[in-house]
Amino acid sequence: MRAADQAIARALGVPTLRLMETAGAGVAEVVRREIAGAAGEVVIVCGGGSNGGDGFVAARHLARPGVPVRVLLTAPRTKIQGDAAAALAALEAAAQGTSMVIEDGSGWLDAAAWRAGLGEAPKAAIVDAIFGTGFHGPVRDVPAAALAAMNAAGGRKIAVDIPSGLDADAGRAAGVVFRADVTATMGARKLGLCVGDAATVGRVEVIELGAPVDATTAPGVRCRLLDAPGIAALLPRRNAGAHKGSKGHLLVVAGSAGKTGAAFLTGTATLRAGAGLVTVASTAAGQTALDAKAIELMTARHSDSEQVVPAEALAALEPLAARAQAMAIGPGIPTGEGMRAVVRELAARLPLPMVLDADALNALGTSAASTLAGAKAPRVLTPHPGEMGRLLGLSIADVQGDRIGHARRLAEASGAVVALKGAHTIVAAPAGDVFVNPVATSALATAGSGDVLTGVVGALLARGLDPLAAAQVAVYVHGAAGEALGLRLGDGVVAGDLPLEIAEVMVRLAG
Repeated sequence: MRAADQAIARALGVPTLRLMETAGAGVAEVVRREIAGAAGEVVIVCGGGSNGGDGFVAARHLARPGVPVRVLLTAPRTKIQGDAAAALAALEAAAQGTSMVIEDGSGWLDAAAWRAGLGEAPKAAIVDAIFGTGFHGPVRDVPAAALAAMNAAGGRKIAVDIPSGLDADAGRAAGVVFRADVTATMGARKLGLCVGDAATVGRVEVIELGAPVDATTAPGVRCRLLDAPGIAALLPRRNAGAHKGSKGHLLVVAGSAGKTGAAFLTGTATLRAGAGLVTVASTAAGQTALDAKAIELMTARHSDSEQVVPAEALAALEPLAARAQAMAIGPGIPTGEGMRAVVRELAARLPLPMVLDADALNALGTSAASTLAGAKAPRVLTPHPGEMGRLLGLSIADVQGDRIGHARRLAEASGAVVALKGAHTIVAAPAGDVFVNPVATSALATAGSGDVLTGVVGALLARGLDPLAAAQVAVYVHGAAGEALGLRLGDGVVAGDLPLEIAEVMVRLAG
């Protein structure tokens, strides 16, 4: 964003102070909307950097229509420099002869002092303009005391650019962090607003700076947020003249004794995502159980027992694969050495697009990158954090500490598209581009939801989408379906609810 600020300023032929003016005016507009009809004053707490400068501009714009505004400083005036100092000088000039209060709180060392400084008057809003995107580590001293008091106070909580205390890259907080109801961010969303599973950002609104943040103004941008228009553009087009053979045939290798629910969910999701034909290949016991459950799914067996013999399984699966356009492998498969050898052989040399999940990922283990690097066709991996840890030889905590970095590294090393599941699922491409899903919902925290995602990815591969597009679409519609179901059913959502909802989401996106 620092590079983008400079590039936009050059492109528009204006100083960076002008961009600060635009940003602060945008913040003021967000605050006005948030406090519409509310009584009380707006308190803006400003630091000494550019974030504080945005706050000073916002205060000046808010005071014009008569909103009661108080500005509190966490840094001494003498330490405020550059554009922020110019913005503060303009605010002080505008405040002359008005009731606006600008007070230096840089000596208030504890939360009690800040509670007194915030005052007893009702608050319509408290605006956090202390730290911006350059901040890392725990908040200490005066700013920490200010944030504690601000969080405890009443009124709507609005963060400028990013809540103070939140790491703008990782979405983590090492200590106290502002708990925002709304975050008014500049130019583009910051990664920390999108990837932290506990980030207290509220609703995010992007304030335009006068020119887009894109490949021209910010050539280093490699991460993008998935959204409905972008996903709609990737969806396969419906064709009134289609038949089941033209809509794609997916071979699903899934299920075993006691685990055919996973296979059933994957196969059902495949059909709901628009594939014309699905064959689910399982063990003998798995096929018998699936035949009792499935109506629309075709079934086959690759092994007569749960102790898979690699040569027999491969001899059964290869002719089935020859009739399919793509393969999905993993949900509920046996976990022995024989199946492990089958997974590795198919993943390395089968010339079909393939999505691997669940125990197929565990079968690859830490050899995933070397096994897949020479694969004969595109591969998509859909690990949850535990599976990702087993692929990389890391703990879950390590994976969660750098979700984007680890997803990107595995994608680059393996040549596969990686969809790292969880709140704000990450889709990483081998070339280094990353896509972040906006959805984080507990509705998907239910057994089998990952099996459904596997089926959707497989369906889209069978329908001809390239692996990166298939992963983006699948992750987005899966998350949107979970979000919609969560509104109706809360934590009562089960994985079997998802396939039909996914079909409805896809219809809505297609228009």
